[in-house]
Amino acid sequence: MAPLLLLPGVVAFAKKLPAPTRVWSVGPLTKSEPVMRIAFGAKGATVTGPYTDSQTESVFAATRSVVFVDDRIVLASQIGMQKVEGARGPEEAYELLSLDVKTGQVEARRQIVGVVGIFAADDAHVIVAAQSLLRLSPDLKDSGSFDYAATGHRFGNVENISPDGSTLGETTSPGFELVDAHTLKATQLTSAPAVDTSVSNEGFVTDNIHWVGKYPGDLSFVTYVDAKGEHLLYHGKCGGMPQFLTENLVLEPGCKKPMLIDLHGDIVRTLVVKGGFSFAGVSQDGRLFALQVMHTERREQFMIYSVETGEPVAEVAPDEVAEGQSWTAFSPDGSLFVVGSPPKLTLYRLP
Repeated sequence: MAPLLLLPGVVAFAKKLPAPTRVWSVGPLTKSEPVMRIAFGAKGATVTGPYTDSQTESVFAATRSVVFVDDRIVLASQIGMQKVEGARGPEEAYELLSLDVKTGQVEARRQIVGVVGIFAADDAHVIVAAQSLLRLSPDLKDSGSFDYAATGHRFGNVENISPDGSTLGETTSPGFELVDAHTLKATQLTSAPAVDTSVSNEGFVTDNIHWVGKYPGDLSFVTYVDAKGEHLLYHGKCGGMPQFLTENLVLEPGCKKPMLIDLHGDIVRTLVVKGGFSFAGVSQDGRLFALQVMHTERREQFMIYSVETGEPVAEVAPDEVAEGQSWTAFSPDGSLFVVGSPPKLTLYRLP
């Protein structure tokens, strides 16, 4: 492991960045359907009509709610609660929408219950993690499924996909499996308890602190787990929620200066970011990644960085500030960047 004081390639941005080109803006996108919203008050539960949840309260939802799939943009919008036969109570209902990339026009809709996240596979399919794992075409037609209940796995245990779109990660409580995004075939990686923050096609990273006994003075850890076992990549006073940018490069966004770390534990470079920030996605070709930067005046912007150099290449500012973080996604080749939520979604062409 590299010494933690070694911080090569510090990158800062001061120059004016080229502006992206707005392609289109559309919204509101969600269509009213016969679903329910349940509210609890002093007089008990009451049922109100359809509503649209912006789903921008967390980084998790912001980076798992919209994807590029071939010539479509697919999003999952929470629209309320729905009665489900055999369930103990109402379940969260979502509407999947498939938009034409060129125009933003909605080409297909589909309702699904209990969506955890949606992911773009590398073969023009969208993966929906819900009560089962679904593979859908760009038109939202079924193209395969994986039933959690049949294997005894708990609900909602697929939360990440590899940057290249080939592999999903599945926690099996205990244990961890890698799931082929084409066939949905699962292969066990470890039987030990596991909580992943990001996945590659050979393993996963976690910020679990079980190394604290060996390094009692440190607060944060980045551990890479593959078929050969556990590999401690980083330990220090700051950190959290490491993310794969490529199969061999991990972003540690939990420090004041985010770090790019390779699988040998070497710090490749650090970035200097002004304001609070969080991860906002990476392109499948491994060229670009994004950070949401929130300034003190509640001005949200997204800085687009080169993975190779760590330098910013563009800046995107959404028209409306999200409750927490606007939805974002790159096209597979990194040429397009979509930002927003169902009330207003905007597509940009990056310079």
